[in-house]
Amino acid sequence: MASENFNQLLNVFWLRPETALWRHLDIEAMRDFKFFGRSLDFGCGDGLFSFIRAGGEFDPLFDAFQKTANLDRFYQKVDVFDAYDDSYAPLVEKRPDYQISVGFDHKPNLLKKAAGLGLYAETVVGDGNEALAFKDESFDTIFSNIVYWLNDPATAIAELCRILQPGGQICLMLPNATLPEYSFFNRLFVQTKDPAWSWLDELDRGRLSDNIKQAASDEQWREIFGSAGLTVHSHSQHLSKHIIQAWDIGFRPMFPAFLKAVEAIPADKLADVKVEWVESLRRFAVPFAATEIRDNPANAFHCYILTK
Repeated sequence: MASENFNQLLNVFWLRPETALWRHLDIEAMRDFKFFGRSLDFGCGDGLFSFIRAGGEFDPLFDAFQKTANLDRFYQKVDVFDAYDDSYAPLVEKRPDYQISVGFDHKPNLLKKAAGLGLYAETVVGDGNEALAFKDESFDTIFSNIVYWLNDPATAIAELCRILQPGGQICLMLPNATLPEYSFFNRLFVQTKDPAWSWLDELDRGRLSDNIKQAASDEQWREIFGSAGLTVHSHSQHLSKHIIQAWDIGFRPMFPAFLKAVEAIPADKLADVKVEWVESLRRFAVPFAATEIRDNPANAFHCYILTK
C-alpha cells in the first residue's frame, strides 16, 4: 500500500514532487493511526491527501492543478489552489477503503473540491481559530496537520479535546523546534538581515512567517497536550533535514511557468508526457524518500497519536 500511495501522490502532484515526497512520509509516519467511529478531518483542504491515504486512486490524467487561479499573484503569497467551478472533475478510479464522517476547512472552494471525492460523508466550513460548532464529545477520531497554522495552537488543541469522546484518539502532525533552522529564508535572511537574501521571501511565500504559528520541542507539545486533557499514546519524528531542505525549494519557484507549459501541450500528447515525467520523478523520488532517518530527534516534524 505504501508504494501505491507514493505512486498516486507523484501522479497527482507531478508538478510539485516535493509535496508528494512530504505527504508520502506523512502517511508512513501515521501508519498506526486508524479512523473509527465518528471521524473528523480537521483542515482537510481539497481532501487529496486523506483520499490517497485511504486507498483511493485517480485516473492517471487527474492532478491537483486542474483548477487554479491568480497565478500572476503566486509570488504575492496568494493561494492559487483556492479556486473552483463546475468543470472540476476529480476522475476517481478507485473509491477509498473507508469514509470520514466530516471534512472541515475554512476555504469553501477547497471543500467543494473535497466533496467530489466520495471520502467525506459531510463537509463543514468553519474557522479553526474560533470555537468549533460541534457538540462536546461528538467524535471518536480526529486527524489534523494544520493546527500549527492557527493563531493559538494550544487553544485549538483544547477545543479538539472538547469534541473528542473519552477513549477517542487524535492524530496530529506538528513542527519540531528544529524546523525553522532548516528554512533557507529563516537562516539566511531573517536571522542575518542580509538584504542580499531578501529574495528568499518570495520563495518562502509566507510559509514560515505567516503559516507556521508555532514550532516546538516534544516536551513543549506534551505540556500543551497535558493542559488540554490529552495523553500521548505514541510519538514519532519524521522529515529529516535533507528532506525538508529539498522541499523548501523543490519545483515551487517554477510552478506558474510549469503549469502554463502543461496547458500548451496538445490534449492527445499530454498523457504520454505525464507518464514519462512521473516515471522520471519516481526514479529519483523513491530512493530519496528511502534516505529518511526515522525518529531522529532532529527531524522537523512530530506525529502524535493522543488519547482522551
